[in-house]
Amino acid sequence: MEIESLDWIKSSKSMSEKKMEKFVRYGVMTLIAWAYRRSDADHFRLVSDLMHFFWVIDDLTDNRSLLENESQVANLKRILSDPSYKSSDDGVLENMYILEPPPNTRDLFVRHFIGYLDSVVEETQDRETGRLCNRSEHSNLRRRNLGMVPLMDFVCIQFHLSDDMIDYEVIQRMTITTTDLIGIANDIYSYNIEQFGGQKSVTCNFVDVVLRERGRGVQEAMDAMGKMYRDLFFSLINDCINLPTFKDTEQDRVLKE
Repeated sequence: MEIESLDWIKSSKSMSEKKMEKFVRYGVMTLIAWAYRRSDADHFRLVSDLMHFFWVIDDLTDNRSLLENESQVANLKRILSDPSYKSSDDGVLENMYILEPPPNTRDLFVRHFIGYLDSVVEETQDRETGRLCNRSEHSNLRRRNLGMVPLMDFVCIQFHLSDDMIDYEVIQRMTITTTDLIGIANDIYSYNIEQFGGQKSVTCNFVDVVLRERGRGVQEAMDAMGKMYRDLFFSLINDCINLPTFKDTEQDRVLKE
């Protein structure tokens, strides 16, 4: 299954041969296996392709123009709204419907995936116009363009979840906190790589946002981000300890599914 999924990403030709070799060493499938350890074979293959699909979109849109990315996003949105529409990506998105997801969880995934696609266009527009985000704007954009929320939706896409479960305050907060933790760690790593590559300003990176906001050096920015990360981490742990329970009938149904 790993070979099949990697063959698909190779066929997209979004990465150079050298970058593809490095990507294979990341062991993405091992991470997926841990995150989706209760998935059956069909679900696991689809989420593997979806995870790789995010990498392809990220690579393809990074250096393309706003017009090109708007066209690509419009095509992907059409696939999500019309599963009979055949795309050129071997059906990564339309194959989701093979799982026959319940309306609630299907619509949740589609809504969040569209939010991710819209953020790709927003980031391209910011890059082309030189617009600089403040912390609040950056956080809003980053929570969407990481793609983490639709990936988390895919964990439970086959479950019949009530609106109460989906919209519960603690669940929503944990989703945001988890995404913020991943975003901070990712931006610190990306900032180091991009600075090493000679980029003087990384306008869509949280490190750059904090540097501009505080007007001090990199170490001070890293210290501030370290404190943010620690506070978010303890907040997540506290919410984990106080996870809600729902009606026995609902919980029993989800556990059975």
